[in-house]
Amino acid sequence: MQRAFRTVMNAFAQPGTIAELRDDAVDAAGARDPLMTLVRLFVDQAVTFYCCDDALAERIAVETKARRASQSEALFVVVPAAASACEAGVGEASAGTLVSPEKGATVFVECGRVSATPDEGLAGFEVQGPGVRDVNRFWTDSDEWERVREGRCDEYPLGIEMILVDGEGRLAAVPRSSSVTRMEGGR
Repeated sequence: MQRAFRTVMNAFAQPGTIAELRDDAVDAAGARDPLMTLVRLFVDQAVTFYCCDDALAERIAVETKARRASQSEALFVVVPAAASACEAGVGEASAGTLVSPEKGATVFVECGRVSATPDEGLAGFEVQGPGVRDVNRFWTDSDEWERVREGRCDEYPLGIEMILVDGEGRLAAVPRSSSVTRMEGGR
């Protein structure tokens, strides 16, 4: 878990680059579950969470002892791979307050694929901001998150932190301080 935590922290230090959870994303039964690895890293009895899927929310509550909350109150929001869940999870997540911007939610978005290189069917994104020299680029099969994030119109220091992760453990972090632009010619 320490390696997985370092991987995620490095991803936040270099927004828009691809990091990889390797063996860290394997559960006790040997199954790959990178989304649950992220949940186990950050969600525990001291925090609140919201999950867009009731069955997964129950699993998270049992495994972590964390308390469920609404999208707008949860510190962590879990969005399994479903476009319809993305709007509710990302759009309603807490942006924090001017007095406590750190109370902005961290949103885990599960994608079918996250990639460091372009490929057919993947949408490309450019990330700029702190931790990025010029621009970092990544591609994913999920693009709804960006539209909803942009539509929130959060002004820094308010906003949400995001981690996009796929079933192979590839992830990209998008901090609230980063700006994201969809590349032309994407999907």
